[in-house]
Amino acid sequence: KEAKVEYVLFDETNLELSKKEIQLLKLIYTFPQTLADAGENQSPALIANFTYDLVKEYNQFYHDYPIWKEEQKDKRNFRLGLSDFVAKLISSSMDLLGIAVPERM
Repeated sequence: KEAKVEYVLFDETNLELSKKEIQLLKLIYTFPQTLADAGENQSPALIANFTYDLVKEYNQFYHDYPIWKEEQKDKRNFRLGLSDFVAKLISSSMDLLGIAVPERM
């Protein structure tokens, strides 16, 4: 039986997202399928590649969009939640690969 993974990052229906935020969300939502593919193909490289792409995408997002300086409270909270979620996803991915991640950089 195939395990189905579902998660909701946010439930703000009236929040306007930038192209970069949407790109990042689309990438995040590919993680469950990436895990399934990695297991099916016995290929941890798929997880490593996903993690690399996620880090690259988030780094560009962080560079282009303010988080703490965002004046709109809903948008700031979304970006904080997104950042927290990305950090947890990176940590989980690295853990799956057997790579220790420092708690703080």
